[in-house]
Amino acid sequence: MPGGSRRLPRTVRSTVTSSLQLIPGEIGYNRYSPLGAAVPTLPGLDHPTAPKHFPFPNTPIDSDLVFEALMYFFTITAAGLQFLHIYRSVWWLPHSYTNQAVNFYLIDLNLVVFILIILSRRVLYLLGCRFLDKIMPTKLSLIAYHCYRLILFGIMLSILSWCAYYIVLNHPIMYICYLCYPIIVYAILFGFSIAPFFEVISWSQDEKPPLHACSTNAGDIRSEVENLKMNFNNRLKQILFSSVFNACYAGFIPCCFVQNFVYYDVYWATQHVTFISLSCFTSYTNHILHLRYCDILHRSALHLGYWDKVETRSVLPVAYSWQEDMLWPNGALVRHGRDMYRAHGNTNAAEPGNAAFTRFYSMFKNPSIALSGLLVLQICIVLYQLILLIRSVFWYHIVSLMFLLFFNYYILFKIGRDYLVS
Repeated sequence: MPGGSRRLPRTVRSTVTSSLQLIPGEIGYNRYSPLGAAVPTLPGLDHPTAPKHFPFPNTPIDSDLVFEALMYFFTITAAGLQFLHIYRSVWWLPHSYTNQAVNFYLIDLNLVVFILIILSRRVLYLLGCRFLDKIMPTKLSLIAYHCYRLILFGIMLSILSWCAYYIVLNHPIMYICYLCYPIIVYAILFGFSIAPFFEVISWSQDEKPPLHACSTNAGDIRSEVENLKMNFNNRLKQILFSSVFNACYAGFIPCCFVQNFVYYDVYWATQHVTFISLSCFTSYTNHILHLRYCDILHRSALHLGYWDKVETRSVLPVAYSWQEDMLWPNGALVRHGRDMYRAHGNTNAAEPGNAAFTRFYSMFKNPSIALSGLLVLQICIVLYQLILLIRSVFWYHIVSLMFLLFFNYYILFKIGRDYLVS
């Protein structure tokens, strides 16, 4: 074997040097023991500092009744505009056979009643709940709500079945699938519970309310995050379903029952359905995931923290073993399973390698990120509708776009206000 000093290659020296910096403490230069040597003593971990919460200003939030009344007005008006796109007439011509802007005799009144009833479900329910709050004692309110839901559901089901029967008499029986498809999707998403059908934000006594408590118990923090994660998923599911549900009955269903001899602009009608869906999505997102709720998720994410996997390669630094009942400070290195992780955040109660906790922290560590995305989407909707309005030459296009713009201006104001506050 040739003599002389043996030096490590530059790549190996850089790997060892960077790995030695992973664990702070006094044993930084003697933490990799040779074979047979004693294991060095680990330094004590610093006590994690509790994150500081800065409360958001108290921004006004529309009540569920006001919000659903606004959404009902928007959806039925959008449905009326879709009928206008389909059954418009040429009443301005000198020898026109009609003096009305819409050929009303071609519209199925049973279909109109079906759409009006199914879109009014939440407004009727919330009005009834307000009435019950005034006449019923507080202890019996939950039972009264449940009974009222059952009665209202039975009445609406009877009216909708009656309308569907007469609709099928004038159309092929396969058309009933168009009417029932959103209801089938509801059964797949929410099961046979009727509470999400009437309530914007459904909550039962078995579920914990979405609240945050500044705790120093790691298990309580993880339990709180699991509850908030489940609550957020349910709200997101309600947002997506309500948006598609309203767009389907207000924009898509009128197109499905058009007579074969009626010709209309399919592209414009499809674009109208898309506008309804996007407007409902941004509106429901702003109302259901309001700023106070995002603040609760943000505070819980600060207590949760997250773990970053450390690639040890051929060098294994001495680290602590992760303990589920312990809060870890920022920069702490732990071993969990066969991998090594570094703690991030003022406090860290997450489980290393848990992708759900990592996603929760990434989404809610800064509420402005999600709000900025929603704001950009709403600005794009408004700008695109403005461009279409400028280029439109047909009167029914102008009327439709002006109504959609006025509604989206209001939503843009609310989203922009929340973004500036956050």
